[in-house]
Amino acid sequence: MFSSSNPNKKKSKKSLFKRVMAWLHLWLGLASGIIVVIVSLTGCIYVFESEIKDFIEDWRFVKPQEQAFLLPSQLVTIADKTMKGKHATSVTFGGKEDAAIVGYFTEKKEGKDREGKAEHKKGEGKGRNQNDVAKIDNEKGKEREKGKDKEKGKEEKSKKRRGGIFTSVYMNPYTGEVLNIKSVSRSESPDFFRFILNGHRALWLPYDIGRPIVGVAVLIFVFLLISGIVLWWPTKWIKSIRDKSFKIKLSASFKRLNYDLHNVLGFYSMIFLLFISMTGLVWSFGWWSKSLYWVTSGGKPLTESRESPKSDTTIVKAFNITTVDKVLLNLSIQNPQAAGILVTVPGKPADAIGAFVYKQKHTFYNMDRYSFDQQTLKEISIKTPFSGKYIEANIPDKIRRMNYDIHVGSVLGLTGKFLAFFASLISASLPITGFIIWWGKQKFGKKSPAKPKVATKEIPVSKLKNRAEKELTA
Repeated sequence: MFSSSNPNKKKSKKSLFKRVMAWLHLWLGLASGIIVVIVSLTGCIYVFESEIKDFIEDWRFVKPQEQAFLLPSQLVTIADKTMKGKHATSVTFGGKEDAAIVGYFTEKKEGKDREGKAEHKKGEGKGRNQNDVAKIDNEKGKEREKGKDKEKGKEEKSKKRRGGIFTSVYMNPYTGEVLNIKSVSRSESPDFFRFILNGHRALWLPYDIGRPIVGVAVLIFVFLLISGIVLWWPTKWIKSIRDKSFKIKLSASFKRLNYDLHNVLGFYSMIFLLFISMTGLVWSFGWWSKSLYWVTSGGKPLTESRESPKSDTTIVKAFNITTVDKVLLNLSIQNPQAAGILVTVPGKPADAIGAFVYKQKHTFYNMDRYSFDQQTLKEISIKTPFSGKYIEANIPDKIRRMNYDIHVGSVLGLTGKFLAFFASLISASLPITGFIIWWGKQKFGKKSPAKPKVATKEIPVSKLKNRAEKELTA
């Protein structure tokens, strides 16, 4: 790119630093381009997952009625009969117009789920479906019973959870009518949005392989954003240069238009893409997650406990599901404006009752999370940025809770989601426009310029005629 083999070529006026940045920007961009396109396009689709599902899945809603919801124990009794012997793991209530969801998790004993601890973080912070949070916690609790002490003190990145199928039974919260039953598997039989998420996080490869590849590509992309600003920065702030840096000339040639799309759109989207990329890396690398928390907390380490809260097993008493009713009623009284409340149903004597209070629909950072002893209903505290009330959390914990909502833009509501959507769309275009710029500068298949013809003096016709006659007479 910076070859000096041509002696007639003018020496570049760019500094050595800018030339090195340009070289790295080019080749790292070419190396990671296709991955960035895939991750960006799948991210565009996934941003509006909740809104699209609300639009196409009418069983998520019911006609509001002027009466109280059925209790969790009543809905579970009806749903258990429908599921023929399976036992519910969670119950979710939304607003007056929302269907209740009774969740079931069927564990797959052979094979491992490849998503690891990052999926748990995602469930805590985002909850694609609010019921997924309960599924993840319930699943984690079952695993810990078998061998929680074996891996104590080791990094969570080496841990894997069992795969399985999560089934949501959508019910009318007023009558108990079953509206729909939907099952989702994380790997073998994903629905459309699970398919999109698998591509976004692991390129549809096994997670142990695909997730690090995506993580490295996103790390490179963060560097490309920073180096892109260095290369974009105008040498002089005169009007003609400012116009080239801040405006897209739509009437220009294709080559100039493509350059403007890469240069100008890249500048305007840079700050949004930095936030999206850096929050996404939290699910790719444990060291990045800890480092980000260390920075936001002013040097404090991330002390996120992976131990499930446990109920007091010394109380020899059978679990009564009506205690779940009490938890829900208490939380409903304390949070009359809540957009939704999810409670988990313990499966074993040591399991606690988990509860999640959602303050806003399709927003998860300000969720309050509780754990209660299944017998005494005494609150159990656990050390994690996601536990307890959001309003009582410290600043670094609040920032960690916001990670998913910042990633998809929902921290700013629907406006933020549109910003994330368009930023991701621009992100998908940058490797393409950058490749076109590079390709246009290459000499592939181009013929070398033809040698100039030597000019010959034109001889008048009369002289040619006289010369021919002399040659004949001779």
